[in-house]
Amino acid sequence: MFIANMWDIPTIGVNRNVGKSRPRNPLFGQNPSMKTSNLQSRLRTLREQKGLTQAAAAVEIGISRAHLTKIETGADAPGRATLVAIANYFDVSLDWLTSGNGNMKPARALNAGEAALLDAYRRMPETEATAFLQYALIRTQGANDA
Repeated sequence: MFIANMWDIPTIGVNRNVGKSRPRNPLFGQNPSMKTSNLQSRLRTLREQKGLTQAAAAVEIGISRAHLTKIETGADAPGRATLVAIANYFDVSLDWLTSGNGNMKPARALNAGEAALLDAYRRMPETEATAFLQYALIRTQGANDA
């Protein structure tokens, strides 16, 4: 006989969690509005597109193969540091990796001029930044993008 707590870890009797690194989050992959259930397929697709085994990808990301397997199968949820490491290694945005929303590739400055432009834009007052963006979009025929 055992009594389970909210993480489904037996507190009396047989411990069904023996050999597991940590208890499975019962909410992971259960709620479609969280959109985390597709993280597994996105991660696996990225790995397979690079032609990597789970073991090779795990080494590059800095986690164990077993943990990567659990993430890909939905048995475990990756922590923030792991998500950042995955996104950096595969050069995808964290937003796209975790939710499937937004651009797949992260926005990065390609040269020092772009980096300076972005820095200046971020330091502008909001009204000036909005006017500057509108001007730049009009000049580049991208006014419909705003």
